[in-house]
Amino acid sequence: MRPRSIRARLIASYLVLVSVCLIVVATFVTWRLQFQYMSYYRRVVSTQALLIGRMLQAYVREEQTASGRLETIAQEFRWRQDATIRVLDPAVAAAQGQAGAGELAAAVAQRRAADAVRADADGGVRIFAAAPVMVGERPVGVVQVSVPTRWVWVQLQGMLPWLGAALLLGLVAAWAVGTRLARSLAEPIDELTRVASQMSAGDLTRTVRPRGTDEIVRLGEMFNAMAERLAGTIQTLSAERTKLEAIVSGMVDGVIAADRRGQIILANRAAAELLELSPAGPDGPWPRVTGQRLQGILHEAATSGRISAEELPPSETKERLVEVHCAPIRDEAGQPTGAVAVLRDVTDLRRLERARRELTANVSHELRTPLTSIKGFVETLLGGAMRDEAAARHFLEIISKETNRLVKLTDDLLDLSRLESKRITLDLQQVRVGEVVADTVAKMQPLAGRRALELRAGEQHVTVLADRDRLAQVLTNLLDNAIKFTPDHGTIAVGWRTLNGEVEIEVADTGPGISPADLPHIFERFYKADRARPATPGGSGLGLAITKHIVEAHGGRIRVASAPGAGTTFAFTLPRDTD
Repeated sequence: MRPRSIRARLIASYLVLVSVCLIVVATFVTWRLQFQYMSYYRRVVSTQALLIGRMLQAYVREEQTASGRLETIAQEFRWRQDATIRVLDPAVAAAQGQAGAGELAAAVAQRRAADAVRADADGGVRIFAAAPVMVGERPVGVVQVSVPTRWVWVQLQGMLPWLGAALLLGLVAAWAVGTRLARSLAEPIDELTRVASQMSAGDLTRTVRPRGTDEIVRLGEMFNAMAERLAGTIQTLSAERTKLEAIVSGMVDGVIAADRRGQIILANRAAAELLELSPAGPDGPWPRVTGQRLQGILHEAATSGRISAEELPPSETKERLVEVHCAPIRDEAGQPTGAVAVLRDVTDLRRLERARRELTANVSHELRTPLTSIKGFVETLLGGAMRDEAAARHFLEIISKETNRLVKLTDDLLDLSRLESKRITLDLQQVRVGEVVADTVAKMQPLAGRRALELRAGEQHVTVLADRDRLAQVLTNLLDNAIKFTPDHGTIAVGWRTLNGEVEIEVADTGPGISPADLPHIFERFYKADRARPATPGGSGLGLAITKHIVEAHGGRIRVASAPGAGTTFAFTLPRDTD
């Protein structure tokens, strides 16, 4: 059922109040009129009894009339059919007065007119009045007059229509005044309600127009002030929330907040990607935390208030290593109501730590072999081999070769370090790809031995913006690897072509190929595709890593395609120079 409006309630309340007041006034007026009429009739009846008594007193003095004659004379003064007039002997009157007729007793005892209202023998209510008939100082009789009180109600009934009309006019006037008053009170409230509804919908620019000088005007002014302050507060909170969301969303680490039940209340993009979370809709709620260990960490912080840090199992984070730092969210009383966790992806950090350990081990291994060889031959020479000139020369040649290997390994490590840290400066210039490829192939031709080293020329006069020496270094490393791992009578082909605004240079061999398990790792430092095969003489294990960084420094890409027994093809691209 729809509730009534405040205007209807005001009008109804006003009408009820006025109706009650009018009914109270009408009741009081009716009671007062009845009292006045009753008093008037009692005086009239008393006066009538007194007049009849005086008239009978005159008859008694003049004619010495008997009491029966007095009764007959008294009946001639009856003015209404239902009026009763009796003339009683004083002794009879005194006896009836003692029996309850108080007006008779008073008339006999006090020698004056008296009246009373009481029920008669028929059960009706009548007004009784009595007056003595005096002869000298002695009463010779008592006149009793009675009339029914319904005469009073007959008079009042004649006034009831007028009272009803007055009540009706009062109600009409009350309705008119109440309607006007209710309108004056309800219109500002309706306006406040309308503006409040618009504000609740998000429109905080609405204001009310204060009218008048009473409390409603002050309420409207306070409402406008409140709306202005609320708009400012919401704007400030919105700005702060936007800043907070921007900060949290821009964090590399994942941030997730949950209540005591494990329901997520906040999660940034990094956390959503790590945990594969998504809200129910654009403004919908986040799901509950599903990871058992993460849920346990959040629940422990939200219930016990303990700060913790540990690593999640890979099964909960897509096989990635994630560190969780969790702290409770406390209310004003200091009681934990939820928990916030920072998720840090340490997969790359762990990989780098592992790579550092492997690098240290690999460098140590690569350095240990030539150093052991040098140390052994030096000890041999110091032990007396220097006296044999031929042996000493042979040993010194081996020491020189191992020393050169150490120098090359050190140079490659320094070169790779500069490339990885972006501290190398490229001497960029227009370079003809055909010239660089042809020169490098000619330089590597003597090392090919019984292997066929073919040059498959592409489009002539193709230029790239590159560092000529570094480009030659890339080709040298790729050709050197192809020559080392291609058996005798095998073929090594070098060519280039233009494709989609790029120049692609390709080095293909017919060697044993690389297994699919090793292909993703061949550009790593010191990685060897065949661990069972001894180290290649003079190789540092860093050539392909250096090659990859040089190509990427030029804005290009390098790829490899190989299969066991089907040879290997290395290809890299460089942006073509269009000037």
